[in-house]
Amino acid sequence: MSTSSIFHFFANLVQRRGYLIQDNDLEKFHFPNDMIAAKSSSGFPDIVLKTNKNNNSFSGGELIEVKSAKSFQVASFNSTLPTEKKLLSTLTKKIRETLEQSGEDIDFLPERDVYYLVRGIKQSGSHPLSKTILVSGAFFETKSVSDVLSDAFNQVVVDSTSEPENIKLLKNLVIKQENFATTRHVDQSAISVRFRVMAEVDSGANLLNDKQYPAIEANTLTLLTHEPKLSKSSASGKKYSWCDAPRKIKNCKGYSNLSRAYDDIDKALKQITEVSFLKHPMNGLFFMAQTKIT
Repeated sequence: MSTSSIFHFFANLVQRRGYLIQDNDLEKFHFPNDMIAAKSSSGFPDIVLKTNKNNNSFSGGELIEVKSAKSFQVASFNSTLPTEKKLLSTLTKKIRETLEQSGEDIDFLPERDVYYLVRGIKQSGSHPLSKTILVSGAFFETKSVSDVLSDAFNQVVVDSTSEPENIKLLKNLVIKQENFATTRHVDQSAISVRFRVMAEVDSGANLLNDKQYPAIEANTLTLLTHEPKLSKSSASGKKYSWCDAPRKIKNCKGYSNLSRAYDDIDKALKQITEVSFLKHPMNGLFFMAQTKIT
């Protein structure tokens, strides 16, 4: 069985990058089935990669959510707020059963890294412009989901009451994202209630915005992995060819992992890949690998 990891998945996308500029349904893209343990047409995530129990370099098993929009604005997150990691136990029973049926040991890796395959397409004259980014959920989760929900609810309470005790009580609550998936039955009511969480990316994290992130050019395919241990001073914004990258880039985890994945898939992909660091306004540095789509 071929190695399955987010880096091998990206390498496969690079091989098929020409299709990403077309105005089509991204969820129906011909993803590498030999790397995929489960797919979902409804609910999070869209793709679960296979794990590699006997591979010391790549554990695999990443969760991937596909986000596509006909604009350069990241599509909204419906029902599930973006996270860097997610417990497998919080996924739907159907997804977990599909993983087991595919031969996956769901106890092997109880917490999984989460990635988002974000694409934006807009027309420019008679030709579409496309940006496709495979990005760690850390780009959007700059504060824990429970804290975000608690702070948001606190704002609702502040707008709804003038009693300080009500506000103080809410601050002591730990609000979990999965609680919203539960249908609430109300006595003497003919209807039940299920809250739905939606999130929109603020301008500071809109990867598709030309002014905010000029390094992510039109008609490119980009990988962004979190490098939290690196100092922001390491980011110059300059792009380098694969072989000419400075030592600080070559030594980072994202570069070394992608290098091994390219060696497994096709070493020639290095020749068409530029690398750099991207500075997040709230969450440090991200290793960036980018190829042009022509």
